[in-house]
Amino acid sequence: MKRIITILALLVCLPLLSSADNDYVIPFEQLPQVSQTFVQTHFSGVNVSFTMRDSHSFEVRFEDGSEVEFDKKGNWKEVDCKRQAVPASVLSLVPAEIQTYASATFPQVTITKINQKHWGYEVELSNGFDLEFNKKGKFLRMDD
Repeated sequence: MKRIITILALLVCLPLLSSADNDYVIPFEQLPQVSQTFVQTHFSGVNVSFTMRDSHSFEVRFEDGSEVEFDKKGNWKEVDCKRQAVPASVLSLVPAEIQTYASATFPQVTITKINQKHWGYEVELSNGFDLEFNKKGKFLRMDD
């Protein structure tokens, strides 16, 4: 009986152990070229603190606390500037309607985080609200 329980426990735990992401620090130069270009273009005045990789993404963290996440091909997925505004050059990569809606609806607020999803974009504002937009920049909904 103990043997059966042990085997069942191993069968349950094995998928959990094999699916664990192994994050590890890599030199900036090991990022895909498209990621390096993105960082150099949009964060040229900010020092890189460290660069990480796991099985499906790359992440760059900056000394000012900002973070950029890239997919395994090196395309940006998320820019999180914490309490600072996302650089205007990054916002120029998404539909203009997103910035237009955010600034018209919340004139004293900045976009601090933008996340590309398969269905569109998720935007976090400095007031804590989250806005969701489709791929064309049409407003979908708001969370607080």
